[in-house]
Amino acid sequence: MPADERRSLTAERCAVYSNSRSRIGLTAQMNAALKGERICSAGGYSGRRGVNFSPEPITDCPQIDDPLASREPPFVGGCDHNNRQVLGGIHTLSPGVYCGGLDVRKNAKVTLSPGTYIMDGGGLAVSQGASLEGDYVGFYFRGPSATLNLGIDSTINLSAPKTGALAGILFFEDRNSPPMRRFSISSDNARKLLGTIYLPKASFYVDANKPVADLSAYTVVVARQIELSAGPNLVLNANYGNTDVPVPKGVGPIGADVTLSQ
Repeated sequence: MPADERRSLTAERCAVYSNSRSRIGLTAQMNAALKGERICSAGGYSGRRGVNFSPEPITDCPQIDDPLASREPPFVGGCDHNNRQVLGGIHTLSPGVYCGGLDVRKNAKVTLSPGTYIMDGGGLAVSQGASLEGDYVGFYFRGPSATLNLGIDSTINLSAPKTGALAGILFFEDRNSPPMRRFSISSDNARKLLGTIYLPKASFYVDANKPVADLSAYTVVVARQIELSAGPNLVLNANYGNTDVPVPKGVGPIGADVTLSQ
């Protein structure tokens, strides 16, 4: 998990687990800070004791299997939308299959109705002052072009579903995706990301300049790689009892909250 300068990941009541056997599978540089209830690396770590990590990482931890490997993805039917763009104005969108993805720009204000949103063959992008909000919504990203890009001037306010195929899961990446694609959060106003971010093949990249997810009751991240750039503080709360969004089996209070899968 590369980190640098003022970057920090705060997970004070959560476990942070790096599954890589590399001697530098967990890396923090300069004044980067990683705080957790427990920090464990299947390999080693690179960073200064007492400066970059709190507590000091445990090394040579046993590798663990993907805690969500048994979770079935949602069914993907025919296209409900094609190359959907929302440019300005106030809009309410409905769940469905968004073939070619969803692009929200030009100060558009979008409210999502509860349900499952399939990004099929294209990604979810919010930029140019636009906002995206919705309670009890989940996104499934299918196909090599289906990624996430939340721009620096976007406003994001999302919580995962209570029921259905994506119950407890906010973002779910197709397991057949190419490795190391980037799912990016640059937004300086993405303070509510309530639920589980499941990116088993991707790099979860955060380069916002202000706290991310700090107003969420809980946030769980399972990703192949987590990378922090610029000056963000990615905050992973564990107030599971403060929300009716369920915690997926295998993570949360009985599992690892932050996992680097390889």
